[in-house]
Amino acid sequence: MPTLALLAQYKICIMKTKLMGLDNIFELFSSNEDLDGDNNEVQIDFTQTPIYWIGMYKKLVLNHINFNKKVLKFFKEANKELDIEDVKEAGEFVVYNRAWHYIKNVNLENQENIEALLKYSDEYLDTSLLLGINFFEQSEEYEKCAHLKKILDKIEEISI
Repeated sequence: MPTLALLAQYKICIMKTKLMGLDNIFELFSSNEDLDGDNNEVQIDFTQTPIYWIGMYKKLVLNHINFNKKVLKFFKEANKELDIEDVKEAGEFVVYNRAWHYIKNVNLENQENIEALLKYSDEYLDTSLLLGINFFEQSEEYEKCAHLKKILDKIEEISI
């Protein structure tokens, strides 16, 4: 005679088998209506929103600082002949220019963009903007500095 625990395990096994059935697996994928174009559901590309642009800028600049320390330490130990300063400069160039790729899309005349700035405004965003200004001043890219400064000023204006 089976024990209660054995019956419970058997029931769980049957439930898992039912959940793993082919019908349930195929329900995870798009239906024919989605593929035929009959679906009128609108989807937003999040990568084309000001929240994404501001968040990516902030994330890239701030995470770069920690990541760069680890990478420089690794290269310093791996190859004694490698010029660490060149590696540092190359890393900064890539990060700040990629971060610029996002933040350049912020339009301070657009209300949605201003609301995104308000949502993300904190001391970390301020710091990342100041770091960006500092980086682009060194390479004399003053148009980029001006855009970042306008964003910083707008944050100060709307935070009051």
